[in-house]
Amino acid sequence: MTKLRREKTSVSQEDYLKAIWEMLEEEQTPISARLAEELKVTPPAVTAALKRMTRDGFLRVERSGRIDLTRKGRQVAERLALRHQLAEMLLTEVIGLSWARAHDEAERMEHAISDEVEALLLKRFSGHTACPHGLPLRGGYARLRKQGAVLLADLAAGESAEIVCVHEKDGKFLEFMDGLQLRPATRIEVRKREYDETMTLRAAGHTIHLGKPATSRIWVRRGA
Repeated sequence: MTKLRREKTSVSQEDYLKAIWEMLEEEQTPISARLAEELKVTPPAVTAALKRMTRDGFLRVERSGRIDLTRKGRQVAERLALRHQLAEMLLTEVIGLSWARAHDEAERMEHAISDEVEALLLKRFSGHTACPHGLPLRGGYARLRKQGAVLLADLAAGESAEIVCVHEKDGKFLEFMDGLQLRPATRIEVRKREYDETMTLRAAGHTIHLGKPATSRIWVRRGA
């Protein structure tokens, strides 16, 4: 089988493509304003970057403003996402960095991982199916949904579940979750739901109260 040559991309291009891919995975509509907010750049900078990447065949911008990845753009984004996950595993399991800090460090490392190092890391972590925060390898939230995961916020009082994934982009949120011992593989029971959608949970031997901002960022598998 002939191996396709990978076109060299800049760190900035990779960041844009991965951000668009993540929005699609999270069922958000990628538009310029969201990219500017996510990447902390100005709207004119986003416009210029999108023009270059459209010209280079990485994406398409529809008249509505929606941004879609081409096959080439998706390949770059998915490869970078995988390298990010491999970096997280290296940081937590080999170096010993805390689970809550791994995402931010991996954001910096992902661009420096070569094909050779990627292959070695895949071999080293061959038994893993997800990153430390629970996102499936070679896939994101779309694959989680296909595997039957739902948001904790969708559970009713009396239901039990197992945490399978925790949203990883907010380091303070991860530290908060870590302090409550709420990680992937933790079993929970919903004891009560309030009118304001606050939930009372039983988990890790403790009673825990979580609001919608937290329960909407925790993925679970019912009755696991």
